[in-house]
Formats: sequence, C-alpha cells, structure tokens
Amino acid sequence: MGRKTHPRVQRAKGQAAIIALRLLGALPFAVNRALASFIGTLLSWLPTRALTISKTNLAISYPALSEEERTRLARKSLVESIKNTFEIALFWRHPNQGLTRIVAVDGDAPLRQAVQDGKPIMILAPHLGCWEVLNFWLATEFGLHAMFAPSGLPEVDQLVRQGREHFGSTMYPTTARGVAGLVRAMKKGALTAILPDQVPDRRSGRHVPFYGQPAYTGTLACKLVRQTGAVTFMAWARRLPGTQGYEIRVRPADPAVADDDLDTALAAMNRSIEHLIDESPDQYLWSYKRFRRPPDGLKAPY
Repeated sequence: MGRKTHPRVQRAKGQAAIIALRLLGALPFAVNRALASFIGTLLSWLPTRALTISKTNLAISYPALSEEERTRLARKSLVESIKNTFEIALFWRHPNQGLTRIVAVDGDAPLRQAVQDGKPIMILAPHLGCWEVLNFWLATEFGLHAMFAPSGLPEVDQLVRQGREHFGSTMYPTTARGVAGLVRAMKKGALTAILPDQVPDRRSGRHVPFYGQPAYTGTLACKLVRQTGAVTFMAWARRLPGTQGYEIRVRPADPAVADDDLDTALAAMNRSIEHLIDESPDQYLWSYKRFRRPPDGLKAPY
C-alpha cells in the first residue's frame, strides 16, 4: 500500500503550484513564450531524466534516424514541452487569450458535417501541441463533454477546471458514474475528447503496438466509440513559430477504431496517433513513459 502524503504537505504543494502558475499566467504572451524558449533550451542541454526518456522513446519510434538526429529531436521536444507548460498557465487564467490566438483551421469540414448530421463525435487528442487550446476551440465551436481526473492538488484542480469550463464545457469525473453520464450525452449527439495515449491503470488497458512496440493502451475510447456509434477524428493544436499562434488540425481516425474486435480497434487507434505525431514529432511529449508497463516477461525500456 502506497504512503499517503500528509494533508499539510499536499496543501503546501498546491499553494506553491498555484503561485508558480499565477506568476507565469501574469506574463504577456510574448514574454511567456520568450522565457519558455530560453528555459527550455537551457534545460534541453542538461543531462536530465526527461532527455534520457525522450531519446529512449525516439529510438523505439524512429529507429531509422541517426542518434544525432534523435538527440536533436529530443531537445526540440523538450523545448516545446516547456512552451506548453508556460502557455497553459497563461490560458488557464485567461482562456480568451488562447482562443483568440487560433489563426488557422485545417481539415475540419468532415467534423462539421458529422456534427450537423447530429452524430456523436469522438475526438482523440494525444499529447501533441497545445491540447488546452484545442479544448477551447472544441468547446466554443461544438460544445465539449470530457472527463476530468483530479491531480490530488485541489487548488490546481480548481484553476484547471475554471479554465476548461470557461467556454461551457461539461466535465465528468473519471468514475463509473462519470463514464455513464458521458455515454448518455454521446448517445444524444454530444462531442467528447479523450487523451488516448495515457498509460491506464492495470484494469483499463491492453497491450497493442505503438510504433512497433507493445504499449499498454487505454480501452475507454474504443469502447465508447463502439457503444455509441461515434464518428471518430484525430485533432491537435499546432504551435506556430514565435508568437504567431496556433493552427487547429483535424484528421479522420482509422475506421477500424470502431471494429468489434477490441485489439484491432486499439491498434487502429494507435496507428492514428502515430500518423498525427508524424505531422510534427517535435511537438509530441516524448518525455512521457509511454512504454513503462510492458507485457509480462519484458522489461520497461527506461
């Protein structure tokens, strides 16, 4: 049984996090981006655990690249990750700033048609680009129903929920009751978005290939698609250079995500994620331990 953190320690962590987030959120966007670029570049050249994990993931996912190319890509990804942390601190406090910085949208016509037809929609949005900006766009354009998992820091959770619900999103707890509520909404034609590349708990996933390596993959998204008949799309908010803003990109998911065979559906979902990442691999969160829960008999690569 894991050790419980003392409530006072949790409160102190939450208060410290809020102070840091508010300081970052008080900076103008140009200053926020410049500071993130500077700190990210500095950190990317240090022998951190994040750099090691990123290089390991890239060696698995892009074996054709040379070690020098993978190191360069890992460093770029770390800089982009710092940018993401800094910008969402700003946008949680000032959501309108995130929304107004969307300067282009690509590939959304099929999504709009499906919404017009009254069909339930599943958006699969991996850890790519700025997912909070994507949330704002989806909520504003279509109305968004999504799951919310508490971080364990109530002060931070309150800030996050305020930002995400600013444009009228409906949030559901990550419980059986929350999933049931989401299913009811989807069957009535609601649009939902899920992060499909998180490593789930030991009862909520299966091992299927991700860039050719067995990866423990959450089953919720594919089960919801099958249960509700949802039309499925991939989407992300691409971070443009400098302070140019963001481009929303929407792509159709592999049709096999709705297959009756769950392993087939999950493999199709992971292929769809791969194709999205390949559009701009430097903006993917390679420092996340995606392969940390291998099949029995294999060791995690980290």
